Amino acid sequence: MKRHNIEFLWAWFDALRRRDTEAMTAALDPDVVWQGIREDLVCSGPEEVIAAFVSGYDAHQEIDSLELLGTGRSLVLGVRAPDLGEVDDGEIYNVFTIDNETIIRIEDYLQRDEALAAAGLT
Repeated sequence: MKRHNIEFLWAWFDALRRRDTEAMTAALDPDVVWQGIREDLVCSGPEEVIAAFVSGYDAHQEIDSLELLGTGRSLVLGVRAPDLGEVDDGEIYNVFTIDNETIIRIEDYLQRDEALAAAGLT
């Protein structure tokens, strides 16, 4: 299951890279929520989530490294990049919750250990 979820998310990011918003939308729950690092940073629904990912992808072309860790239901994506906006140390962690090959929630964390705990990887 871990490998399947990792490959699922990898394909979703490939769709982002190719700007295949139809494939991206198909992988998102209609009620998906992306909670950013601040309480006021929230995207609700596939359209807002996709717009935010595309905007972020375009703004941060330089990526130093990616880390992808999976569980049966959650994935942690760690991104290290020289300019991540509000992120001071150049790292951010997204926790993706997946149910039946659908992303139902994304939550951002600034600390790796907090993201791993949220995904049940402690």
